[in-house]
Amino acid sequence: MQRFPFFRPVSAGLSLLAVLLTVGVAPATAQMQQPQDTTQVTFDEAVRTALDQNTNIKRAQAQARQSNIQVQSEWMDFAPDLSIDSDISRRVGRNFSQVTGDFTTQSTDFFNLSGRSSVTLFNGFENISSLREAREQAGANQTNLKRTRREVVFDVMDQFIALVESREIVRVRREQVEAQRKRLRQIEEFVEAGSRPTSDLYTAEADLADAEQQLLQGKREREISQTQIIQTLQLNPREAYDFQVPSLEGGTLDTSRYELSSLIDEAFQERLDLRVAEAEQRAAEQGIRSARSAYYPSLSLSGSYGTDWSSRGVGGDVSDDFTNQLDVNRGGGISLAISIPIFDRLRRNSQVEQARVQAQDAEYALQDQRQEIALQVRQSYLDYQNAVQQLEAANKRLRAAERARTAAQERYQLGSADIVELQNAIRDYVDAASQQVRARYELFFQQKRIDYNVGRLSPSAPLLGAPASR
Repeated sequence: MQRFPFFRPVSAGLSLLAVLLTVGVAPATAQMQQPQDTTQVTFDEAVRTALDQNTNIKRAQAQARQSNIQVQSEWMDFAPDLSIDSDISRRVGRNFSQVTGDFTTQSTDFFNLSGRSSVTLFNGFENISSLREAREQAGANQTNLKRTRREVVFDVMDQFIALVESREIVRVRREQVEAQRKRLRQIEEFVEAGSRPTSDLYTAEADLADAEQQLLQGKREREISQTQIIQTLQLNPREAYDFQVPSLEGGTLDTSRYELSSLIDEAFQERLDLRVAEAEQRAAEQGIRSARSAYYPSLSLSGSYGTDWSSRGVGGDVSDDFTNQLDVNRGGGISLAISIPIFDRLRRNSQVEQARVQAQDAEYALQDQRQEIALQVRQSYLDYQNAVQQLEAANKRLRAAERARTAAQERYQLGSADIVELQNAIRDYVDAASQQVRARYELFFQQKRIDYNVGRLSPSAPLLGAPASR
């Protein structure tokens, strides 16, 4: 197993330039202090903020709450219902009196109070299937919430790695600017002494301008990385932020080869989106059972009890008081009802067929999810292998470019090399240093992408590669 030091100096030359940069630009750094209202955000704070404010997580939480409510609703289908009804009315004009058995024109007041309750004893197991379907969907939404949280944490980690990379690029290019300024001063001395032509001075000035332009481009990329973090965390764009990148000093990059088949098998066991697809497929199967319940008869039990009062009294005795009438007229009943479906214009067949189609779609979605997961793991595996080779090539190129730059500087000082040769050597070295930085972080990112695609990335410590909690 081969290991590369992750955070090491790009070269001995850049280390020396960093010392010169520290001494030379200390006053400027002291003047460029951050404003007092700048908000510092650490990586852990960024993760917590994203988990709290990201809109994708909020939508997933809303879906999970909605599915839990649906489960409660399905549970309540097993319980009986209960209602109390009451009404007060007055009849005027010509109407039939059940008390006297004759028509009358006398106004009559009525009061009624009753209670009703019913419970479903059997409905073709529809309530059981619906409850199981709701449970499976609720489990799928809960798992999807966990998956969404991991996605957001991975995005934050990805953006912080990009920010670290952009800051490293800025550091390399800033060192190059200082080196170009130092070389310009040396060439000015050579030109004044007459040992170099004036064209070398113009070339050095152009190189310095190009280095400054590259530095500005690097700063722009750094600001873009910070803007992406602000968007992910849903922060206020009007405020200033200083994102504190976690220190990875002394870390190493493990370049041991993974086994593709083992990674795919692990992903099939750990990936939460696969668990979501499986739960949705089981929910769709329960939907078929729920639709088939319409073929079975339904059986329900109901009962009622109540009393009433009339201004005409009981048996025409208007002197009956209110409580006596309520006591005399009270009564109730119980009933057992059965409903046998015979013909419903083929609605049941249509519902069952629609449920089957949905189950087939869920099965196809599960197959597609498995295939997508396998392809994601395969692609991340290949990208990782390529990143290992890229880092090896970048390290070789950087060492060669450093030696070539040193040799060109020595020959130029001795007068055996022209400014073009020195210029090409310096540019190749700067490009090699930048590519080596990108290759280091690309390999680090590809390792984390494998952890993410396999399902082992921990939302609590994504940069440390801790095993993901199931």
